[in-house]
Amino acid sequence: MTLDQARARLFDTGFLLGGQRRRSAIKVLVQSPGRDGVLALVDALGRGHPKPKEILRALARLSPAAEPAKVEALWSAFAGDSKPDLAGVLARLGWPVGRPVPAKLARDLLSAATEGAAPAILQAVAVIARALPVRDEAGNDAIYAAWIRSQSAELERLIAEQGRQPATPALEALHALVTGRLERYAALKDEDGALLVQAFALAPEPFRARLAQSVAVSPNRAIKEAYRRALASGVVDPAQGVENLKLVGDEDGLFEQTRRLRLLEVLDLCERWAGSPGRPTDPGRRAAVDRAVDAYRGLGAFQVEPGPELPDGMVDIFEHWRSEKPSDAELRADLEAEDPLRKARGLSNLGQERGLVDAGRLAGAARSEHWPERLIARLVDPAASAGAEEDHVLWVNACAGDGALLWAPIGGTPEDNDRHSTRLRQARGPAAARTRALLSILCTFQGVFVASLIGVENTDEPTKRSSVVLEDAGEVEV
Repeated sequence: MTLDQARARLFDTGFLLGGQRRRSAIKVLVQSPGRDGVLALVDALGRGHPKPKEILRALARLSPAAEPAKVEALWSAFAGDSKPDLAGVLARLGWPVGRPVPAKLARDLLSAATEGAAPAILQAVAVIARALPVRDEAGNDAIYAAWIRSQSAELERLIAEQGRQPATPALEALHALVTGRLERYAALKDEDGALLVQAFALAPEPFRARLAQSVAVSPNRAIKEAYRRALASGVVDPAQGVENLKLVGDEDGLFEQTRRLRLLEVLDLCERWAGSPGRPTDPGRRAAVDRAVDAYRGLGAFQVEPGPELPDGMVDIFEHWRSEKPSDAELRADLEAEDPLRKARGLSNLGQERGLVDAGRLAGAARSEHWPERLIARLVDPAASAGAEEDHVLWVNACAGDGALLWAPIGGTPEDNDRHSTRLRQARGPAAARTRALLSILCTFQGVFVASLIGVENTDEPTKRSSVVLEDAGEVEV
């Protein structure tokens, strides 16, 4: 049987002899000298051969030692079309010992290691990576890159076992920190923390979580400071930065981060500090946290009082809306309705829960001429009250509650701090207890960051009589 005949018989579907002819064709192709037979079998797999396992079993019987050219051809075909079934065969065959991997083929194979790649593909990539020269730093960079993209456990172990040295030090720093090998990171002598910052920028989120765990257990303060700079570099948003600092237990970094937060976000940190002995190292900041925690614990003593009983025949409007069980289509129609009460239903938690109301629509409702829309906006979003004037409708003002206060930035101005401090001193009576607690927390943090800012007056006139002193010029001749 010729190769052409074998190719034709690979798809023989005859009732009696079709299967036998297909198996004979596979045997002829896999045993034929050269690369063509193997490539024909790979092509048949790609075209939906009726019995792919028969082809895969035949390819798995190839001998890397006796048939290195065929095995290399199989790897080349896999590089062009990375299929998990073929990857499993290649992972078992390996690369022919003593035969160098062509540079382009190595790059193509390593590029198959991507996020979400099938485990068999990652195993095959690890096999080819193990066959690459250990002392090739440029090649090692490509292996590290494949590890970062795919987060492959096989590649991670290979890098450690073979001691692969990349050309880019940040890659080595990342691997050391992600795997918890702090002694290896220390050997890089990253005194200024620049490598840690670069490594953090290179890391996908799962690696950042593992890196954070290494930072958390390290007694080295310089590592924590470098990690803090990495978070401040803009690679992650402030909210994620706070979560990362929590993960590493960096109390100093968390306190510093509060200057970029609003009071609502700082309350979450107060809850953490209330349940943890961790505090900033600076005595003043440690005392500030203790004062804020005392105020925060006072918030927990307040109970929500039930509203008055409704007159007979009336129902709560929110309960009524929920009992109607409107569809998404009905809620979308509500949002476009002229009737403000219908629009309020669409804006309410019903629309929020289904993702039908974006921030822009809610901001528009907060400025609406119709009070039901303003009411809903202040109920569902504290930010809607920020900067809003006092409303002439009692219910809208009442529902705003502490919204504007909760949205106040910690990193304000000395004038902001003076205003909040004055409001704190003037708050009286049991009804103001919650507001006093919130203002106390806000003023405590603002007192650290903004209360003592120095103002510079633009003048060249002395402000005191002793500001200008005249002395004898000594040897100067007049």
